[in-house]
Amino acid sequence: MNTFMQAMLWTCRSCGFQLEGGQPPYECPVCEAYKTNFMDIPQHLEQELREEHKDLPKNHATIRVKRVDLIKENNLDRTRRAAGRILPAASGNSMNPSREY
Repeated sequence: MNTFMQAMLWTCRSCGFQLEGGQPPYECPVCEAYKTNFMDIPQHLEQELREEHKDLPKNHATIRVKRVDLIKENNLDRTRRAAGRILPAASGNSMNPSREY
């Protein structure tokens, strides 16, 4: 049985820089925005953008600007965000702050 997975297209909401992979980088290599500024852009929007500009690389300045415009036009900047990982606390995450001990 073959299993296929689509790569996540992490896109910086500030500058439109994009890369593929499992997790967004710690910061954007172009504008240095923190990793929570990255979002997973819908692949059908990215496909339309790349088909429109076949002759340009995926992180060309023109494409990055259009990518940011697409994010704003489709109101994706408010609905999609990269969630940071939640690490367990040193106490083992077993303490309830509302409960008295």
